[in-house]
Amino acid sequence: MKRSIIFFAISFAALMATYTVVAKPIDAPIRESFFVESENENLYLQVSRPAESHEPGPVVLFLFGSGEFSTTRTYEKFLRFFFEEPLLKKGFTIASFDKRGTGKSSGTWYNTSFEQRAVDAANVARFLHNQDWVDPKKVFVAGHSQGGWITQIALAEYPALFAGGISMAGPTFSVREQLINDYASGYQCDDDLDEKAAYRKATSNVDWTLRFVSWFGWWGNLKQLKIIKDFSPDSYLQATTAPLLLMFAENDPLVSPEHSIQTLNELFPAGIPQHIHYFVGANQEHAFKIAPKCYSGDWQKVHYSETSRDQMIEWLLSQV
Repeated sequence: MKRSIIFFAISFAALMATYTVVAKPIDAPIRESFFVESENENLYLQVSRPAESHEPGPVVLFLFGSGEFSTTRTYEKFLRFFFEEPLLKKGFTIASFDKRGTGKSSGTWYNTSFEQRAVDAANVARFLHNQDWVDPKKVFVAGHSQGGWITQIALAEYPALFAGGISMAGPTFSVREQLINDYASGYQCDDDLDEKAAYRKATSNVDWTLRFVSWFGWWGNLKQLKIIKDFSPDSYLQATTAPLLLMFAENDPLVSPEHSIQTLNELFPAGIPQHIHYFVGANQEHAFKIAPKCYSGDWQKVHYSETSRDQMIEWLLSQV
C-alpha cells in the first residue's frame, strides 16, 4: 500500500463506475441543480426527489470525503446504491453538493477547515428548509470518510437544522490517529509487520509528516493537512444530542473499527448515550464494499454491501 501524506487517500475505483446513459422510466425522480451561497462561495447542489410526491418530505444531505476529486461525479454510484435506490421510493429527497473548489463549486478546497465545511452544510440545509418539497423537521445529514467528521460537527453545531446524522467510515478519533491507522495498515499489508511494529513505525512517520507540513504546507494536500492536522471530534461527539449512527467497516485500512469503538467508550465512561448507535460491517472495506483485508484486486469486481445499506436504511426510517 502506497503511503500518502494526506489522509483518506482511498482508491476512487472503489467509488466510481462507468457512466451509462439510459432512458428514464416514467416514474424517474426529479433531478435539479442549484447554486447555494456560503461565506461568499457558490456551492453546486444536486437534488434527486420523488416524482410523484406532492407533500413535504424527508431529506438526506450527503457530504463527500477528502481531496479535490471527491465530487458528485466520483460518488455517483455510491449515492445511487446507498441512498437513491432505497430511499427515493420511500419519499426521501437525496441532496449533495460539491465542496468548495471542487466540481462546479467556487473556492479553494485545501484552504477550507472542517468547521468551514460544516458551515457550508448548514447553509445548504437552510436552503433546503425553505423549499416547499422539504419537511424542515426531517432533514438528515450523512457523510462518508472525511464527510463523517463533518457530519459529527454539523450535528453538534447546528442542532436546529438537522434531525439526525449518519457517519459512514468517519473516525471518532483525531486526524493524527487516522493517519497512523492509514500508515500502519500499509506496513502490515505491504511490509508484513505485526500490528505493534506497524503502529510504532506509523506513529514515528506520521509525527515527522505533521512537522513537515507545519513548515512546508503551502498548497494542495500539504496545505489542507496543515489546516486540519490538530482536529479531534471529541468535543463535537460529546456535545451532540441528535440521533447519530456511526458506521464502521471490519477491514477498513483507514479507520479501525476497534479503535473507533474504544475511543467512544473513553469519551463516554458512563456509557455511550442512547442517541448514538454504531455497527460494524463484516468483511467490508472503507467504501463498504465486500473485500478482505489488504485487498489489491479489481475494485470493479467487488460490490457494495447490501447488509450495511439495509442496516442504515432501517435506522434512518426509525427516525422518521
